[in-house]
Amino acid sequence: MTTVPAPYRIGEEETYIECAIGSLTEKLAVKLAGYLESAEPLLFSPGTLPDPFSDSEGMRVRVGVMTDGTWVWNLAWSDYVQYHRVAPPAEFIRHAESLDFVPPEISEDEAMRLTEAAGLPIPD
Repeated sequence: MTTVPAPYRIGEEETYIECAIGSLTEKLAVKLAGYLESAEPLLFSPGTLPDPFSDSEGMRVRVGVMTDGTWVWNLAWSDYVQYHRVAPPAEFIRHAESLDFVPPEISEDEAMRLTEAAGLPIPD
């Protein structure tokens, strides 16, 4: 088991959860990884971080913060799901399923409001 920051609802505090490799079916992992990656970016970084689910020093995950307007998560979750089939919280999975794994479009104004609500730095 590995502990990582969990996706969280906007307005709630970020928490950490223990996750296991292989806890999603391949079919669900493909849909969920696409959802996690295609949501609205609130923050991107050109760098990468070591993959906490890999023993290989060369395996890295992307850095960024994403949202669907209801939940916020680290972009690395797309990598965790895609490469390791690691499951985020069940409530988050149900939320993505309720949207048929298609995140809603978010306006620029809404993205700025969500960035502030998530406590992220706002560009000048």
